[in-house]
Amino acid sequence: MTTLTDPRPGFRFVSPTASREIALTLTIIVVGALFSFASPHFLTVNNLVQTLRAGLELAIVSGGMTLVIIMGGIDVSVGGILAVSAIVIGKAYQAGLPVFAVAPIGLLTGTILGSFNGFLTAKLKVPPIVATLGSMYVFSAIMFLVIGGAWIAGLPGTLSPLVNGAVGYVPASAIVILAVYLSCWIILRRLPFGRHIYAIGCNEQSARLVGINVDRTKIITYAILGFLAGLAALLYVARMRNVEINMGTSIAFEAIAATILGGTSIRGGIGSLLGTLLGVVFIRIMQNGLVLVGISSLWETVIIGGLLIVVLTAEALANRRKGRPS
Repeated sequence: MTTLTDPRPGFRFVSPTASREIALTLTIIVVGALFSFASPHFLTVNNLVQTLRAGLELAIVSGGMTLVIIMGGIDVSVGGILAVSAIVIGKAYQAGLPVFAVAPIGLLTGTILGSFNGFLTAKLKVPPIVATLGSMYVFSAIMFLVIGGAWIAGLPGTLSPLVNGAVGYVPASAIVILAVYLSCWIILRRLPFGRHIYAIGCNEQSARLVGINVDRTKIITYAILGFLAGLAALLYVARMRNVEINMGTSIAFEAIAATILGGTSIRGGIGSLLGTLLGVVFIRIMQNGLVLVGISSLWETVIIGGLLIVVLTAEALANRRKGRPS
């Protein structure tokens, strides 16, 4: 187990054990091997690249979700943030704005909506699950009111090279994901702000007592998740060139699942960006493999939900043995 110690007394920042990441890696290898035997199309360069591109938005959002859950929060409205940001981007394109104006507008929209969730939890003291559940309904209603049940189609693919392009033999999607996770890692491991995130997740009251501005940290962390949701929306529009009425409906569940399966504790204070990325890979491989072998995608939800129950139960039992509250 890796330990990062803050110079202030009373805080130890502990990452998940490497065993969770190793177990998830082995699971991915086993599942990938099974699907490669079941379908000759699974282990092909074209299929793996397409799976990578299809997982771009989930990977980006999951990076931000990891920060929020380490802090002891959660955001079930992130799909709504992504959808509203995509609608704003689509409408901006339709209004004839150039991409250098559209991109900041989309990112700013996501950041504002994320900050709104942070304000609800930090300043109004609304529990994160309640605040973001309410936001989810508000954002969904905004989406339906703005586009009236219709798609926004025929949008320009100006930024599509960021999704569909490549640098040499390396897909551009992989570079974008690497940049996002490197940025999140720097925030968590190299900046005092990251230590504040861990400290709040470990013990919010103690964090206040040592002088951490808890409210500001919460708002900024939710804003980072909102910003990344805006970035995911921008790349989604670049990839699909339209905005669907049902977009973003499952991404919150998938991002939370990827984060928890990867070793981040739902109680906060412990987290792994590498584990989250492995969780994203596992989810997308499951989805892709089930489609290729002709099995209903509902089984993917059953498998991931079952694994979440096992992981959370094991965590609760471990905490009980250590005398910690579940």
